[in-house]
Amino acid sequence: MIRSLMAALALGLALVLSPPAQAQTDPQVAELLQSLNAAVAAIEPDPVEVEALTQKAAALEAELAATRAQLASLETGRAERLAEAQRLWRQLGTFLMVTPDVPPPATGLTLFPTQSVAYQNYNQVYHPIEGAQPGKMPDGFSFAFGNLVPTADGALIHRLTGTTGAAIKWEAEKKLAKTQGHYVTEATIPRVVPGVVYNPLWLYSEGSAEGGHEFDFEYMQGRLEYNLHNGSGGYRMKAVNKDLSGHRVRWEIVRRPGRVTMRATSLTDGWTDELVITPAQVAAWAAQGGTPPNLRFPPDTVPMFPVTELWRCRWADWCGTWNPATPVPVEMILHGYRFDP
Repeated sequence: MIRSLMAALALGLALVLSPPAQAQTDPQVAELLQSLNAAVAAIEPDPVEVEALTQKAAALEAELAATRAQLASLETGRAERLAEAQRLWRQLGTFLMVTPDVPPPATGLTLFPTQSVAYQNYNQVYHPIEGAQPGKMPDGFSFAFGNLVPTADGALIHRLTGTTGAAIKWEAEKKLAKTQGHYVTEATIPRVVPGVVYNPLWLYSEGSAEGGHEFDFEYMQGRLEYNLHNGSGGYRMKAVNKDLSGHRVRWEIVRRPGRVTMRATSLTDGWTDELVITPAQVAAWAAQGGTPPNLRFPPDTVPMFPVTELWRCRWADWCGTWNPATPVPVEMILHGYRFDP
């Protein structure tokens, strides 16, 4: 079939190039030859038109690539923009409303990212603390980035070995520079080990003109302490003996002008304990003598933010003696958090 078609086309071309004598006398033959000549000439497209269309196609492809790049740019950073919008919304709330001092529901927690946070990206909800702190830790012990382990169910495990512990600064809250708020975490301490301090929640004033202020929950050896720091030593405001190993506990610090409420509630057996701190109460403690120099209620204008830590301490008379044979890792599990204005 193809060979026949090619033969016919060859014959037609021959007729066009060398028309028979009949074409000079027969008008119909002449007309057919003229039509065939036009058809043959039209087989190849106009090169000018081909070039124009080729350039147009290239321009459309470039425009499509640019559009796709713009679309990718819109998607990139969506999580960061969403986090910024949430931060501004919460900051607006601090000016428009005051939350009552009531415990939030157990189901109202925000879960942690299920993947490890990016190293030295301080725009995230938290960032691991790194390095040694000789003022409170034994020689050779330090905080390690890798000791914070996210889980698939949204919890964040703090792990401790003989030489490394785990701690986080709640960076998203630190950026808000809030002077009041209701801070909540829920945590489980699977086992309590001598020589280890468990800090499921505390507030700190790092980076402000009034640095060093702290409201601390510190748990060790079955004893819960409420401690106040002003940069020149800590003061034990209250101590309660309670075995919380294996308990899921809600930890709260509610900071309001002229008042801070610290509350611990076991969601396992219902046990609860609370301390309300005021400037007058702190002044009374300071007047007793034997307290750290300049002990005082942190000014209401000083921004504070949450910290969570799991570490070994250097004072055996306070936190107990670490046994090198202790099975490791030692863990504290943060199930989630909630920070309200």
